[in-house]
Amino acid sequence: MADLFLAVADQLRGRTAEAGRRLTAALAGQPAAGGRYLVVSIACDLGRVRQSQGDLDGAVRAFEQALAIVTGAGGPLPVAGRAYLGMAGVFYERDDLDAAGRHAAGGIVLCRQLAETPRRAAGLARLAWIRQARGDRAGALEAMTEARQLAPGLVAAGLVNPVPAQLAWLQLAQGDVAAAADWARRRGVSAGDEPEYRTELEHLTLARVLLAQDRPDAAAAMLERWLAAAVEVSRTPSIIRISVLQALALAASGDQAGALHTLATALALACPRGYVRVFADEGPAMAALLGQLAAAQVTGQAEAASVPPGFLARVLAASGPQPTARREAAGPGAGARRAVPGLAEPLTQREMEVLRLLDAGRSSQFISRDLTVTLDTAKKHVSHILAKLGAASRSEAVARARHLGLIP
Repeated sequence: MADLFLAVADQLRGRTAEAGRRLTAALAGQPAAGGRYLVVSIACDLGRVRQSQGDLDGAVRAFEQALAIVTGAGGPLPVAGRAYLGMAGVFYERDDLDAAGRHAAGGIVLCRQLAETPRRAAGLARLAWIRQARGDRAGALEAMTEARQLAPGLVAAGLVNPVPAQLAWLQLAQGDVAAAADWARRRGVSAGDEPEYRTELEHLTLARVLLAQDRPDAAAAMLERWLAAAVEVSRTPSIIRISVLQALALAASGDQAGALHTLATALALACPRGYVRVFADEGPAMAALLGQLAAAQVTGQAEAASVPPGFLARVLAASGPQPTARREAAGPGAGARRAVPGLAEPLTQREMEVLRLLDAGRSSQFISRDLTVTLDTAKKHVSHILAKLGAASRSEAVARARHLGLIP
């Protein structure tokens, strides 16, 4: 237990190498002493440390080790929720949104059983970004707001609750600059603060606020100091995230060559590790910059030579408009709508998710837990599906959906 807590302290200071060594040693010595809960806690913390080091494959191995301990014929024990949420983070970074969504939903349900509020809040924040990446803006804000309500005071002994900064970032992504700026003011984060690993998310969110306020020079000056701190301890994911924002700041300042060079450096670092969403989540400005880098690659410009073309194409595809995002005019929460011959009104993205669960024979209670919505909301989705498909029952709705080609 002492090793576990010391490793957490190391990680909060940004000493990820020391945390990894301590947890690896603790994990090697613990199984003989028994205590599955402690072993799983150590393995999951090791997975998170590997993520913070940019070793996503190592993180997956640690989370899989945890799941192997607590998953049996009767289903996973609640403590497996930590590992599922960790896996969701890895899948999300690599833009495997379906796998990320499944693991996040499962982890949230299991963490609810253990009353693990901080981890459940983190899982909901992850779910919010998965929905945002799919174009479900209303669903994303709903999940993030629930995360914020779950954990209003998760700040103790100087530790930072990440959810408010995540909410501010999501608000920025949805165009609400005023709300994000208000968070920064209330939180008291400043461009002049000294770099400290535990507040990195908050300060990178502040950099995004500055960029949205057309203050790229202020953002660039702050990011330069944070990059130096990350380089000093070889914290690769931080270097990638900061470099991505630096590229946007340089582009906004008119230094196009510097922006493309910085972006290419970040992509070259990200490629062997499979990071995709770190670029895609920065929105249209990053998509435009990626397009310019692709054009530079076609014409053989030197700054683009370090980026594998296949990886750049993958990041570009993830950064482009999602099918659901193109239909936002249908109204808040409308989600994706697929025009199908024989169907008067198309189903929304959320209704398609519910339909797939109905096809699997799931109850309204299960749908409520799986999609992290209230039971009444789940029942309303089912009613809308029946009405749109002209069905009198769930089984008839599934049969008609199959006939129309909505599900296999």
